[in-house]
Amino acid sequence: MVADMHCHILPGIDDGSRNRKETEKMLKLSFAEGIDTIVATPHFFCGMSEKLLKERDEAFEQTKRMAAGIRPDAVLYPGNEVFYSTEVPDALKRGDAKTINGTRYVLVEFEECADFGTIEKACQNLFYAGYWPILAHIDRFEGTRSEDHVKELVKQQVVMQVNTDAVMGADGWRTRHYILKLMKHGLIHILGTDAHGCEHRRPQMKSCLKEIEKRFGYDYRCAVSEKNPQKIIKGEKLYG
Repeated sequence: MVADMHCHILPGIDDGSRNRKETEKMLKLSFAEGIDTIVATPHFFCGMSEKLLKERDEAFEQTKRMAAGIRPDAVLYPGNEVFYSTEVPDALKRGDAKTINGTRYVLVEFEECADFGTIEKACQNLFYAGYWPILAHIDRFEGTRSEDHVKELVKQQVVMQVNTDAVMGADGWRTRHYILKLMKHGLIHILGTDAHGCEHRRPQMKSCLKEIEKRFGYDYRCAVSEKNPQKIIKGEKLYG
């Protein structure tokens, strides 16, 4: 079961899919890429209206039915890409912000200029509140552009996610080289397409998995695309 752990596929909720027609196309593209498990992660910011949160939940149910109609064995799970602020733990407890499939895992992002101290403290706050942080597209943040910083966060049991297109060079060859170096040392745990539509930032998986297996072997490819995602979806710890 190949999993996309970061995808903006819900129609009309954020800057991802614009409508149901585009969501249907994104689903078909995802399935053609070999993806059969999708975690829908629309953006969440503290202070979002109750109306939009309700629309998010309704859009998830619609998309889940749509996916089943296209491919009955495919599975869609709820989540959010949560922009961190000090109010996030309370938003998670209320259910305004969604964890991954109702587990303790939460996909979290920051401003690109966020330094290591900011990210580390945020992760510690989430742990103290009973949640297990997953850092979205870690190559984008100032504080996780150092391998030593990533290693320190991994020691603290933070989960690391990268985007499949970044692995293939979409964010530049320097970023690609950095991600591959982290993978070589086993510091990347899961993948996400971070797809936002059918054209720009479309779902991509096959070429990335082929590249990972070529460089790091079948077992690591399975770990980041199947085994680790399934543990997260079930709420099982990756560490220890």
